[in-house]
Amino acid sequence: MEKKKSKTALLLIAFVLCTNTLSFGEIIPPKGRFDSRFLIVIDKKSFSAAKEEILEYKSTLESEGLGATVLIGEWNNPETLRAEIKSIYNEKPVMEGAVFVGNIPVVRVRNFQHGTTAFKMDEIKYPIEESSVTSDRYYDDLDLEFEFVKQDEKNPQHFYYKLLESSSQTIRSDFYSARMMPPTDMGIDPIILLKRYLTKVVAAHKEINPLDQFVIFNGHGYNSDCLTAWQNEQFAIREQLPMAFKSSKGNGFFNFRQDAIMKYKLFDKMQQKGTDLFVFHEHGDFDTQYINGDYPATNILEVAHPVFDYSSAGEKIGPMSVLAISFRNTYRRYKGERAESFKKSLIADHGLTEEFFNKHRLDSLMVRDSIFGADNNIVLSDLTKIKMQPRFSIFDACYNGSFHKPGYIAGYHVFGIGNTIVAQGNTVNVLQDKWSLELLGMLAEGARVGFWQKEVQYLESHLIGDPTYHFTSKEAKQLNYNLATRIKDKELWMNYLKSNNPNLQSLALKQLSVNPEKNYTSLLLEVFRESNFYSVRMEAFKRLLDLGNEQTVKAIQLGLNDPYELIRRFAARFAGYSGDPVLISPLVNTILFSNESQRVQYSAQGSLLMFDIDSVIVEIEQQVKASNLLEKDKVINELTTNFKSQEKSQEKTLKTILDKTAKASVRLSEIRGYRNYNNHKNVNSLLYVLQDSNEDTSIRITLAEALGWFTSSIKKDDIIAALNLVCSDVKSAPELKDEALQSIGRLKQ
Repeated sequence: MEKKKSKTALLLIAFVLCTNTLSFGEIIPPKGRFDSRFLIVIDKKSFSAAKEEILEYKSTLESEGLGATVLIGEWNNPETLRAEIKSIYNEKPVMEGAVFVGNIPVVRVRNFQHGTTAFKMDEIKYPIEESSVTSDRYYDDLDLEFEFVKQDEKNPQHFYYKLLESSSQTIRSDFYSARMMPPTDMGIDPIILLKRYLTKVVAAHKEINPLDQFVIFNGHGYNSDCLTAWQNEQFAIREQLPMAFKSSKGNGFFNFRQDAIMKYKLFDKMQQKGTDLFVFHEHGDFDTQYINGDYPATNILEVAHPVFDYSSAGEKIGPMSVLAISFRNTYRRYKGERAESFKKSLIADHGLTEEFFNKHRLDSLMVRDSIFGADNNIVLSDLTKIKMQPRFSIFDACYNGSFHKPGYIAGYHVFGIGNTIVAQGNTVNVLQDKWSLELLGMLAEGARVGFWQKEVQYLESHLIGDPTYHFTSKEAKQLNYNLATRIKDKELWMNYLKSNNPNLQSLALKQLSVNPEKNYTSLLLEVFRESNFYSVRMEAFKRLLDLGNEQTVKAIQLGLNDPYELIRRFAARFAGYSGDPVLISPLVNTILFSNESQRVQYSAQGSLLMFDIDSVIVEIEQQVKASNLLEKDKVINELTTNFKSQEKSQEKTLKTILDKTAKASVRLSEIRGYRNYNNHKNVNSLLYVLQDSNEDTSIRITLAEALGWFTSSIKKDDIIAALNLVCSDVKSAPELKDEALQSIGRLKQ
């Protein structure tokens, strides 16, 4: 068998070398027989420098029963590499994952913003560097079809590709993947960082380490700072990571409110030995983890006696001082008219005087204010001093996983001086309301981190580090085998569903969605109604939302009353995407009587704007009058005034879109707004513009794209029919037909 494998490898090398002169691929095949394989892709220079460490890593994986192939080359473009990966993937046994080590071509994707959770930037208006999404879905989802756009002039290893309109419009990765790309700005040779990192990876694989210790932190402004959301997450995590609740030391839930300068407490926790998982719920940038906002005074005495230790500045500063520092730092960032406008608003709203903005005074306080502002957040320079202990860190934040940057947050955590093996981060902004810890319990059961990532990934989400790492569990070997080789075994996953383990139940619901049986929707509804597990109900609900069939509205109605805040939040948001009038009543009930759940209320308010406003107002009046609310007339008047104001704004938007004499740029901007707000009551008017052959082609193209976001709408069938007519119309421009075709694909997915 060994000879046969070597012969296959030689033939593959010959194929690669003969079919593409740009390829310099060399393959080191697995040693032995394995049920599944893992691919290590590494550039020639990195392999030459870290050969010993790479081969030790390969040997370690194979000792665990995972065959490892090493592909070494010098790739001048991503297409060459993708072709080689595809050839290797098509061999047997199954290739379950890959890691891209060192200087591997970086793909930046266009025309696929619907593959992200939140990224929506005008690709025509903004520079290509800003409006593209760095993504390895180019490599790990082989069904996606791309068209080459250009190579970056400043960064020759960056390549821009457009998703073809005729391609699949949904991410279904064929294998999991990760990047081992050391930052280049840490002051240490990236090769040294890589070698050091691989040494600790090999050591970590030899440990016995169950997932029994974690920390979760919520930063300022995350999920509207809702304490109900923060509290409810703890219920689900207890189900997913039960071993961490056998001791008080096993779990830690932290919130930015717990300290004015929280990052020093986080540094302590990040260096706490034995930590397996650290989750950062926060806002972020490629070089910053945003931790604290303005210091929140918890009572009137704290305002009156403004003192808390601020060691970095060597003094005591209180809440009112913090607010002043925040104002000054913001004012300094603004210039010209924007600075004047900001100053006027502060004077009007907070009673400040002109003296507060005196230039001499501002200059004299600049250093102190700057030091304080820096300590609000975690920046790259902080991380060079921290000995990270979490084996796995999740950055539920924007941009922290931007591996295309010389320095990036996730890279500093993974390749720093600590013990972190793998991290998950995002290359662009990310939706706060995504379920970032979906199927997290897989990790407690011993699933490789890569398998978890594959189940929940989006265009922007990536693993940095070793995706094969897994925590110790007696079920780990069998579970990883099943995830690699038995994905389509419905009997297996039904048996998992019948277990008493919520982690296995949730995983089963996800796997059964791959090729669902006819009764799958009924099964999901039954689980959603009957399960006592928060995490299992949420998984069933998410699967029902993804199906987008006739049972989705029923599920949303149930979800709006679920005890789990995250389910209620999803239900409130997707009610707006649906637009079914039966959802008006429960949404109104939510905005009136769910004050403890700010994020749910926020979603419900936004969703109600997608319905007929007159019907919403009638429902508000009925529910308020039948309630025990005080000052009923005031409540009705305030809500009615707000919704009528929003309706006028919507009418103005639609009027602008319909007005052929209005500026095209203004009309296009208004049309793009429908990507975020699926205003169902305006669809008929929008379809009229779409089908108007005398209309500006750019308007019709943008409208065809925007209508592709109505994937759950009660108007979806009407939209598909109109788009089909556009495609069949011989007068339609080719680019309009392409956009219509893409939207049809999205709506039917």
